[in-house]
Amino acid sequence: MKKGLIALFLAASTAAFSMDAHLRLGAITNAGSYNKEDKSFESYAPTLGLEITQTLLLADVGVGIAYNGKTSGTDIETVPAYGLIKMNLFPVGVKPYLVGKVGKVLYTRDSVSNSNPDGKYFYGAGVGMDIFALQGEILYSVTKIDGDKRGNDNLEQISFTLGYNFF
Repeated sequence: MKKGLIALFLAASTAAFSMDAHLRLGAITNAGSYNKEDKSFESYAPTLGLEITQTLLLADVGVGIAYNGKTSGTDIETVPAYGLIKMNLFPVGVKPYLVGKVGKVLYTRDSVSNSNPDGKYFYGAGVGMDIFALQGEILYSVTKIDGDKRGNDNLEQISFTLGYNFF
């Protein structure tokens, strides 16, 4: 009897503190690559990530890690790890949200010779929408880069991602 009550208590407490995990795939581009004549961005690179969040009232808080591929013009790829907060605007079946992310760049790679950039920190803000187990998000992010011989201190990017909540 005691074991059954303990198992029931553990199951209830696990459900109360359940976490969501999102696998995210998308495209990233430089914020400065917008062509006003064509009304489009000129180059894209792949981005993928994993985020784990916990719902607290109207906000989700969590952590994530992402891979941002290199786009033409910068040739820098990064892997940031970050904390995030998502403010759910209308917590119903279709949930629009505002998101903020802040973290540290774990890995930076550059394909340009004589340049050895080092990513310091990462921050971003964006909007998104959860529709059942699917997620779409647009994020403007800035990565602080040191040691880039081309004179770029900030890598400003815009990402378009789709995600799936797999638990």
